[in-house]
Amino acid sequence: MANTVNPRGFSPVQPILRMREYVKGTAAKFYPGDAIVVRPDGKVYVAATAGATLAGVAVAYATAAATRALLYDDPQQQYYIQDDGVGGTLAQSDIGTGANIVVTAGNATYLKSSQSLDTSTKNAATGTRVLTLLGFHPDDTVGKNVRCRVIFTPGTTVQGRSTFM
Repeated sequence: MANTVNPRGFSPVQPILRMREYVKGTAAKFYPGDAIVVRPDGKVYVAATAGATLAGVAVAYATAAATRALLYDDPQQQYYIQDDGVGGTLAQSDIGTGANIVVTAGNATYLKSSQSLDTSTKNAATGTRVLTLLGFHPDDTVGKNVRCRVIFTPGTTVQGRSTFM
């Protein structure tokens, strides 16, 4: 059976390791499951480009007027994220490889993230990619639009960079 095309950003794998509140640096909305980055001003923003320094993942919807946002921010937290089904098909042999995020606007109707794993950036050199593929969701068929079990590649998060500690 084919996997359902339903990108929804990052969904944490249990157990939740940590959540913390951060100051938003923008009037943009944060959707649950959005990858969130930190900028030099110490405030958090929705990821706009792949490869930015990540702060974590939005836990809940944050309105444009909100000044704070709750994030899953433990660098060891694992997530499920659907692949975009565009740049190739993932296979069991891809476990351990790296990939980036397709950064897209959230779904304003359902108030959820629309981010996904960018299969066209799949590369064995995990150090050049934001995500490291750990496996696949047990309810999915490995192939296009599979939900991937991932972790942020060490060194790509604020908590993983000693200059921000």
